[in-house]
Amino acid sequence: MQTYTETEIIVSLILTWAVGLSAPLIIRYFILRRPIKNGWVAALICAVFWIANIAIFTLLSSASKAHGSLFFIALVSFIILMKPMKNAADEEAIRVEKKKKKSEPNPWH
Repeated sequence: MQTYTETEIIVSLILTWAVGLSAPLIIRYFILRRPIKNGWVAALICAVFWIANIAIFTLLSSASKAHGSLFFIALVSFIILMKPMKNAADEEAIRVEKKKKKSEPNPWH
């Protein structure tokens, strides 16, 4: 049985959570810039990323066979995708952006 140092465990923990949460954070804060209102859509996104993360870490020869931490990462991802913003400035920016989109003519109609 291989023993791991504290540094290897900490680096592995940070790497696992960084890889696991990067896609939901990018979707939530850089692409959509708002929470996902439909819980089924958020759950589907989390399930897809959960399966992708299992595949990635299996290909990287992860020591864990159960991948329990990836399940918790999927739960945190769901919370990130669904959680409304608390900052009033962010909410105001979203309202202004929605008004701007409504005032622009739709080229497809």
